Amino acid sequence: MTKDTNKAVNFWLMSSKDNFITADAMLKSGRYNFAMFMCQQTVEAILKAVFIIQKNERPEYIHKLPKLVELTGVEIPKTIDKKILKIDAHYIKARYKEDRFNTKIYNKRNATALLKDTEMVIKWFTKKMKLEE
Repeated sequence: MTKDTNKAVNFWLMSSKDNFITADAMLKSGRYNFAMFMCQQTVEAILKAVFIIQKNERPEYIHKLPKLVELTGVEIPKTIDKKILKIDAHYIKARYKEDRFNTKIYNKRNATALLKDTEMVIKWFTKKMKLEE
């Protein structure tokens, strides 16, 4: 990897960690829709780091997690794929749809579960790609 490529990978990895810390803070403050949105941002950032590692180029300006996974070319197990699909659902819905105020969706139980799923996805990619933890 070039110096610029390494810098870009580090940026996305730091962003992923920072986003996860934010997701946890939003969970603790009761801002469940934003906690779940930040889970999506956490995974998006690590996928962009993985994309750069795999392709040695900057990723497209996209936010759909399944598409990013596809573009990386990394084979992922079904269990991780299912978690990514669950996490992806909160990119738009948690911010722009009336659902963002739906306490049947955005509650402590669901947000806690999504943070756990996010942590599992991050750990899987960290191990698979031999990223620093």
